[in-house]
Amino acid sequence: MRGFGGNLTRWFGTASAWAALVLGLAFAALAALQLSWGSTPWVLLLAAAALLTGAVRTLRKMSGGLRLLAGAWGLGAGLALAPMTLPTPQEINPNTYAVAVTGFIIMLLPLITLAGLALTVLHKEK
Repeated sequence: MRGFGGNLTRWFGTASAWAALVLGLAFAALAALQLSWGSTPWVLLLAAAALLTGAVRTLRKMSGGLRLLAGAWGLGAGLALAPMTLPTPQEINPNTYAVAVTGFIIMLLPLITLAGLALTVLHKEK
């Protein structure tokens, strides 16, 4: 057993890239929804583009893929943590099921983005 740096960390970049594809598509869908409402969510579009580009470059093992993916995860983490500065859904309307789901998503997104960032940073290349 060679310790934590052996074969275990070689799949971290791939797992992070697949998660980035999913979250990048989610950010793109949210941006498309906001575009249909008449606003232009430039930051969401940038985050979606960075996550999707970093994921594709990482999965194809292209140069700079992991670095771009790490930066995209950092941007995604910042976007996911931004709602924490707003009032909690319970403060807005404590009697609906949607509030519980919204609160769960607000707490889950930062954990997903920070986990993706950690997987990307801990990835060991061959």
